[in-house]
Amino acid sequence: MTRDLAGTGPAYHRDRLTWTMFSGLFAFGVLNAILGPALPYLRAEEHLSYLAGALHQLAFAVGGGLAGVLAIRVEARLGRGVTIRVGLAAAAVAGLAVGYGDAITITVPGAFFMSLFGTSALIRMWAALADAHGRRRTVAMTEGEVTVSLGGTVVPLILGGVAATVLTWHFAFVAGAAIVITAVLAMGAVRIPRSEPVASPDEQPRAADLPAQSSSAPTLMIVLAIVALEFSLSFWLASYLNGSVGIGREEAVLMVSGLYGANLTGRLLASRLARRVTTERLLGASLILALVGLPILLAAHGAAVAAVGIALTGIAIGAMFPLTSSMHVGVSSRNADGAIGQVQGIASIGQILGPFTVAAIAQAAGLRVGLFILPGLVLFAASGLNGHRRQTLLSAG
Repeated sequence: MTRDLAGTGPAYHRDRLTWTMFSGLFAFGVLNAILGPALPYLRAEEHLSYLAGALHQLAFAVGGGLAGVLAIRVEARLGRGVTIRVGLAAAAVAGLAVGYGDAITITVPGAFFMSLFGTSALIRMWAALADAHGRRRTVAMTEGEVTVSLGGTVVPLILGGVAATVLTWHFAFVAGAAIVITAVLAMGAVRIPRSEPVASPDEQPRAADLPAQSSSAPTLMIVLAIVALEFSLSFWLASYLNGSVGIGREEAVLMVSGLYGANLTGRLLASRLARRVTTERLLGASLILALVGLPILLAAHGAAVAAVGIALTGIAIGAMFPLTSSMHVGVSSRNADGAIGQVQGIASIGQILGPFTVAAIAQAAGLRVGLFILPGLVLFAASGLNGHRRQTLLSAG
């Protein structure tokens, strides 16, 4: 099994490189979170249907998927450091096109380039953490996701705050760009090492050493499901709270910050528990908690019940991606950049599949009904986790 055992290997330590990657992940978290809360404003201003609004998510997902494919197939000649800095800066500029484009022909391409450049930087940041911390990567990656959550948490607060002023909701993209550029400038004094030829070995056999019938498919299956779950909820939550639960638009946008706050709580808990509990057990517990929280959220007809569902589901979702990414790095035969590239490539499919499936159902039967695919995605992820456990048991036997 993928383990982060407190009694083996060097102790986990946050060095300057780690803190630098955390600052970049915070900046990415701002870019990653801004589309969902901004969607009600985009749809109203551009007079978009559910499906047309989801084109922004499609573009964002395609951009991230292309970044993942490039990480797998193309050696980064510029090195990690330049890729991270240039990628984040270019993504911030593309975000301004989303905020101020005022036409779908500008805002959709803006979302594509924001994701392409941002995810290119993200892959190298995750890989740098994985290489730097080896067996302790689950702790580093869950802590890294904490900073992503912090970035996501401030976005609805900024957006909701400026929307009621003369600056309007558009200015949230300026604030986001300022945060990103600040993180890029902070990276200037830190050397970011190039990629390792192979990922750091785990205690368990790597994919190249497993039986012929074994593969990393179960972990990628989990990635597909949990990313579809996360993006479906984050992308449509503000619209769901506003249109289906009956909460005002500004209140609905602000409540999205509760989702990211819950994500933050889940990642904080996972980062602490990962020092003592296996990655698989933490992921299993997260899936169970999601199956408790989602029915509460989907049955809500008021803010209080919705808030409970958001809190439970958000805590569960928050831990899923870093745990699964760490599991995949542990069974992949690729180096960390390639393994994380695989994760991002599959994640892009989930980013498209989830929100667009919800949109298609919502177009016919309403958004509440569309979101009923979310518990099914949790069960799909649980099936993948079960397959991963069977595979590791077979390899150990």
